[in-house]
Amino acid sequence: MKSKHESGQPMKLISTLTLLLMMSLASAQAQDFPLQFTDAEGQVIADGTVLSLNTPEVIEDEFDEGVLFPSGVYVKNTTDADVSCGTEYSITQISNGALQTCFPLNCIQRRTTGTWQSEVGTIGGGVLKSMQTEWIPDAEGKASAEFQLLKYKVNPITKKNTIDSRGPKITMNFEWNVASIQLQENDLSRIQRVEYFTLDGQKVSAPSHGVYVVRVRYGNGAEKTTKQVF
Repeated sequence: MKSKHESGQPMKLISTLTLLLMMSLASAQAQDFPLQFTDAEGQVIADGTVLSLNTPEVIEDEFDEGVLFPSGVYVKNTTDADVSCGTEYSITQISNGALQTCFPLNCIQRRTTGTWQSEVGTIGGGVLKSMQTEWIPDAEGKASAEFQLLKYKVNPITKKNTIDSRGPKITMNFEWNVASIQLQENDLSRIQRVEYFTLDGQKVSAPSHGVYVVRVRYGNGAEKTTKQVF
């Protein structure tokens, strides 16, 4: 008859405890990470969330005309200190068009699957910043991308930014199916909400002098974005 030691039960117990400890440490690191994905109101989008994004915005101004599918995702610095940050993102599917992301600095468009790291930028303490990430399709189809937040530090020897830690990761699934989106005139006539944004994506309660992005949400869930001078 085998003893308990010979049966491997203690080893199985040690392996289970090790796994639980690793999961606990990973959870603690995620909670300590200074940045979080949020919506426009600052409500946290949990790590691992998969977003289904199928509500279009109609673009109609002097610069462009067409349709885009916004993610509506923001990044919030939950600390009082500035954080050097960026994202690592992978486009896993894109039927057509381009996926654009503007966080944390300049807007970059990609039209193929692949994995990239964004530029490194700084987000101030307590700041809520729009990612300005959207799919700009040429026709019906789908696009999917994963985004993970990165925190950077400066290497004391090379003086270059290096990844300090990795934060939450979310998935954005975009879909354009014209048959399922009916923009009827009687719905479009009912304005539900009007929002104003500066050109760098900061939401304001009301515009002052200058150029602003105006986002109008209608009764059927459709949105229309224009640039206006006030």
